[in-house]
Amino acid sequence: MPRRRQATKAPLAVAGILAMPLFFTALMAMSLAVEKPSVRHALRRGNLVRTIGDPSGTTEARIWLLALLFPLAVVLIGTAAIRVGRAGVVVSSLAAVAAAIVLRVPLNTWTSHHTSRYPMGVDLIPRSAGSQDIYLRGEWEGTARHTAEQLGLATIVIAAVALVAFVLLEIRRRRGPLPPPDAPPPEIVVGQVR
Repeated sequence: MPRRRQATKAPLAVAGILAMPLFFTALMAMSLAVEKPSVRHALRRGNLVRTIGDPSGTTEARIWLLALLFPLAVVLIGTAAIRVGRAGVVVSSLAAVAAAIVLRVPLNTWTSHHTSRYPMGVDLIPRSAGSQDIYLRGEWEGTARHTAEQLGLATIVIAAVALVAFVLLEIRRRRGPLPPPDAPPPEIVVGQVR
């Protein structure tokens, strides 16, 4: 009875590995794209005062859910790529590269929009408060953009390494097993008569 070959799970493994840096890239990018301070209006001494506070819980939940979509999509593609076989590694890697590029392209726009939503800086402390200000206006956004760019680049590099490893292993597999080494020549005993 012939043994049935089990499908390789390499595409799913590659997708799972690439999902981690992609998740952190998406988390930084979605923070820049979606995060906004909560705004409260109150009457103080007869005047309507607008106060800016930390983001609401629903905004934070939306950031996390949107950040999970990108790695989840790559893992689902990796799962579907199992049907392709070993070549599914290429599909998983290219899906991760595409997701990283999609997240990296609008980063500058998201950074400028996030900066405009936080006029006093992300720590919401006005300059008049003195030395308590931790982040200047736009400082956190610049750091988050740089982090997202670096993590996106790391995702692309890891995907490229996976592709190179796949190509090298595929070349070796197609060449077949290595032949056994040649047998050594017979030993000649000194002083032996022929």
